[in-house]
Amino acid sequence: MKLLTHYSAKLDKSQNDEYLNAILYLEPSYNDAVCKGKSKGCFESCLVNSGRMKMASAINARHNRTEYYYNNHTMFMMTLKGEVAALLHKAEKQGKRLAMRLNGTSDLNWLEIYKAFPTVQFYEYTKRLDLVKKLSGVTNLHLTFSKHENHSLDTVQYLITKGVNVAIVFENKVPEQLLNIKVIDGDKHDRRFEDGIGSIIGLKLKGTNATKALAIASGFAIAK
Repeated sequence: MKLLTHYSAKLDKSQNDEYLNAILYLEPSYNDAVCKGKSKGCFESCLVNSGRMKMASAINARHNRTEYYYNNHTMFMMTLKGEVAALLHKAEKQGKRLAMRLNGTSDLNWLEIYKAFPTVQFYEYTKRLDLVKKLSGVTNLHLTFSKHENHSLDTVQYLITKGVNVAIVFENKVPEQLLNIKVIDGDKHDRRFEDGIGSIIGLKLKGTNATKALAIASGFAIAK
């Protein structure tokens, strides 16, 4: 079973002469633990509900990977390490670094993988404050906290003061500033580890009209 995705519209924006990128997509609806920090609003407007991600083949692939993760965890981790090692070799042959997101559509603790590949640049979005604390000392991991409707703007400001960037989904145009804090356009590429410390990462609301409406109604996407 192939675990990592090497090509997608999202990844294509992040590929450049310096980095080879890959991502892991699991199924967030498999159980409550896959995306432990999710809210009603972010779940309803999740990436899996838009574009090719909602095709039967993509859903089945995510489900099978997630089932593999939970039902045969040891083999899953061995398979994942093998794929990361192969991509690392490919990146080195191309004179690039390998950059990876393992939580493409999940919010799990991948510390075992981060430690196993110290030369790989890992980067994740997380809605879990506990992961921000637990993983703060991992030098090859860049975490961006992802705000949903249950996180206050006070939490955003607190995290910014602690050096943790925060991603916010905006209903319309991504502003240049929020709370007197610089907002970076996060839709230009996904290499969050290149962002300056103390920034808000602005993401424009995406998906179908139905999922957008749910995100707006829940307060997950904010108007600016």
